[in-house]
Amino acid sequence: MNTSKKWLIFWGVLAALFVGTFGIVLSGNFPQFTIPFSVFASDDKGKKKEELPKLKTLALRDVNDQTLLEEQTEKTEALNKAFADNNSFSSSQAMAEAIEKIYGSAKDSKNIFNLYRKIYPMISSDESGFVSVNLIGFGQRLVNDQPMMTQRQVWSFTDTGGTRHDYTISLRFNDKELNELKAEDGSDVKSVITKDDTYLDKSADFETAWTELVRRGTDTQLYRQMKKAGMDSNQTEFKALEKSINMTDPSGFFELFKDTRGDIAHAYLSGFYHTNTPNDGQSDYYFRVPTSEKAVAEFVVVYDRLQQKIVSINRQ
Repeated sequence: MNTSKKWLIFWGVLAALFVGTFGIVLSGNFPQFTIPFSVFASDDKGKKKEELPKLKTLALRDVNDQTLLEEQTEKTEALNKAFADNNSFSSSQAMAEAIEKIYGSAKDSKNIFNLYRKIYPMISSDESGFVSVNLIGFGQRLVNDQPMMTQRQVWSFTDTGGTRHDYTISLRFNDKELNELKAEDGSDVKSVITKDDTYLDKSADFETAWTELVRRGTDTQLYRQMKKAGMDSNQTEFKALEKSINMTDPSGFFELFKDTRGDIAHAYLSGFYHTNTPNDGQSDYYFRVPTSEKAVAEFVVVYDRLQQKIVSINRQ
């Protein structure tokens, strides 16, 4: 092919392209190109941030320990009065009636029957019998998000030889029913609780101590750093944080810090239990921590009412 023909073909093709392009411009039918947005989107933006649920909290500021104490000692006094009549132990039904008159109908009557069987050797003879019921602890717990009273008592009897036998009775109840009753052989009585123990009214002091711990112990930025590094409790920055907290034994704080993801306010109070030990006047405060949408971790915070100081934090 000679040179002149090549140039004719070239200019012909160029003219065709020009005419075609001009026609597209006039018609407005531009070719459509679609680029998926996912090409530009970050994978992180596609991930939904997990939101932990908020749990119901026991309103501690609405609780007056001294009023509760008076109510609980009244119940133990009523039991002592009822059991002073030997007819209250004449049968399991008679004992159940005496208990239910004070605490409400038993949710499971089998529990009272089992208790009767346990103490039967102590009440089956004229030479043995009932001595007393003493209160050794009381408090409140959220059960299915509803407040329930709790008590621990020591029931004392003597056998035919005059030897004393103790049984520890745990009760859980509200204004309507006796929700739970458990009995154990023996007791670990350090000091009984009486209505004269006025220093039990210390919930406000604990709230102050706990608020300060939440303030000092919360550090979400440190938590994120520790999580990236593998959550080492010996990390220098965490040890400094741990040292700043006013606690007798801070060894359990790491678990709480980890489960709350560095925000201690995500620990929700679910109960308390007062005892009257001679040296510390110990109270246990129970907290729940949501660790996922469904999972919950539980902690016990031990508080010394006499020293007005948090003793320890223990994951259950």
